[in-house]
Amino acid sequence: MDDSEVYGRAADTSVSMTEFRNCVRDSGLEQLPFIGCPFTWHNCSEGPRSLWKRLDRMLANANWMDTWPNSSYISALPSTSDHSPLILNGMDRGEEHIIFRFDNYLAHLPGFLNSVEEIWRHRIVGTAMYETVCKLKLLKAVFRQQKRLKGNLTDNVRQAKNFLDKAQALFLL
Repeated sequence: MDDSEVYGRAADTSVSMTEFRNCVRDSGLEQLPFIGCPFTWHNCSEGPRSLWKRLDRMLANANWMDTWPNSSYISALPSTSDHSPLILNGMDRGEEHIIFRFDNYLAHLPGFLNSVEEIWRHRIVGTAMYETVCKLKLLKAVFRQQKRLKGNLTDNVRQAKNFLDKAQALFLL
């Protein structure tokens, strides 16, 4: 929100920047830390007319910062626009992340392939990685339901072992 956020020849914007800076301050907002290029807009000109500015930024209030103290964003390189995409990260509240766990026995249950195919046909808009993560989350719910129907695997193994131990003990008598 100062002259360091402009690279190249530009008209004087000090009045506008002062107004913006005051608005942000009066609103109780603060700028999130970022990684990447400090300039988020380019006028697509070359040579002496080339102009880079930091027009885009992520701001947060005190509640946000208290809830997500590690939040920051990435200022990525522009691809289809003259603006850089801003990618929010660091949303971890310190909670333990649960991994995606797949029990092989699920693949042998009736309807397994149909469940996977049905989920994979869902249309999800986003990057390939985002689509995959969303579909895995949907599958996780299906697998959890199938596990519940099948029962707790650990308990089932323990019961089977107890049954085997008793059967062997009877055989040895």
